[in-house]
Amino acid sequence: MNIKQYIEEKGISIYKLANEANVAYPTVFNMVNGKVNLMNCSLGIVKKVADALNLTVDEMITLCEKDYSFELFRGEQCHLVGRMGEVEYIIDILEKKKIDYYWKLNMKIESFYMLGMLDYLCRRNDLPQCEEYDEIRKYKLEKKVYPSDMLLSEKLLNKDFSKETEKKAIPEFLEFNIVECEVV
Repeated sequence: MNIKQYIEEKGISIYKLANEANVAYPTVFNMVNGKVNLMNCSLGIVKKVADALNLTVDEMITLCEKDYSFELFRGEQCHLVGRMGEVEYIIDILEKKKIDYYWKLNMKIESFYMLGMLDYLCRRNDLPQCEEYDEIRKYKLEKKVYPSDMLLSEKLLNKDFSKETEKKAIPEFLEFNIVECEVV
């Protein structure tokens, strides 16, 4: 999800957001439409817009990230598990409330991926499942999300690998319709 989708989902127009933030319409328009890098904007202006959306500056920056992709996020999480270690990664997710962070931003795939990772790593390390996220566990993505390398192979070879890949999928991810076969 990006900032434009976020405000549309909230039913807020750019004009209304600019008025509530007390920031010039062209500035907010450029922020929402990715025509400006927030890192080059005045912190005061970014904060005003974030406050008007009831977001932190960090959350606002996450929503405005132009080069963001789920595949990049996925790779980063797997790298973090390998670098930090499984138990340390679990502690980091829970202490920093990362699942809540992405859930608040309506970044469902990221929330589900992190929750799947949390549940998977807890099982691997004989730790109890964190009950704090039982409410989120009631949901899942509408469509299955497959690894991009599998989708690319399908296109190149003109063959359907989905059933084969789903059989190898980690159940904690598959619960949320994310087909993940390898983490570390």
